[in-house]
Amino acid sequence: MAVKNEVQELSNELHVLTAEINTYKRVAGEAIFEIGRRLKHVKENDLAHGEFGKWLEEVEIEPSQARRFMKVAEELESKRGTYHDLGLRALYEIATLPESERDKTHTTAKKVA
Repeated sequence: MAVKNEVQELSNELHVLTAEINTYKRVAGEAIFEIGRRLKHVKENDLAHGEFGKWLEEVEIEPSQARRFMKVAEELESKRGTYHDLGLRALYEIATLPESERDKTHTTAKKVA
């Protein structure tokens, strides 16, 4: 995988920036899910007991972060299309909600001016 070292000049067109942001949000959500799937696979299939933590150091992922990635992948496997454009924190919060709470209608507070 090639790494881009140059910083791309940003457009001054709002519609272009909007499209780029939406693309990056989608890519980030997909990446979070796929990283979690791969971490889970390695943990379950590829390493001897106790080696996963050492391997995480090699890939420079903190154990708590790895657990979040894996929880997202595990809990949202069947609902992947719904959550692909959310960040890790939001995905983790959703993944750790009890199943009965995920589909419930929630009311948010309204800001009073």
